[in-house]
Amino acid sequence: MSTSSWRSCPTTERLAVARILGAKGLSGVVRIEPLTDWRDHLEVGARVYLEDEATPRRITRAEWGGRVPAIGLEGIGSRDDAARLAGRYLETEPQALPEGTYYWHQLQGLTVQDPSGARLGVLREVFRAGEAEVYRVELTDGGELLVPAVRDVVHGIDLEAGIMVVDYASEEVR
Repeated sequence: MSTSSWRSCPTTERLAVARILGAKGLSGVVRIEPLTDWRDHLEVGARVYLEDEATPRRITRAEWGGRVPAIGLEGIGSRDDAARLAGRYLETEPQALPEGTYYWHQLQGLTVQDPSGARLGVLREVFRAGEAEVYRVELTDGGELLVPAVRDVVHGIDLEAGIMVVDYASEEVR
């Protein structure tokens, strides 16, 4: 089971692949937080949209060796230009996904149930915790359950029926 990318804006079908954290150096390079499982969306030559822009920009530089990845974007040539982009998203057009793979926004709102069919709650958020993805489920009793997005726990997803089946007991005290 894998998920990747989410919409940064509900009014567009484009998907966020990174969030810009700030400037790096003096030449217009930006530090990013990747939001996709497909690094090729963020490699040199790839075309991405800055959030709220209609024309894509080409990635001119990619640095993956440091603690925080960084990229250069066509048309961004100074530290000041790069600093103004902090907090904005880089987006791409959605692509067909392999079977059993979902975009984050497709999972939000699914009814979450246990293997016996008992309703546990609603999936409200998907986020990363390190390299792992986590589903935040709002429970029917008002509590919250954080579910790791792994095959051993998530037994099935049916987008048409709007259901996710999980077999997980939190170790936390609620």
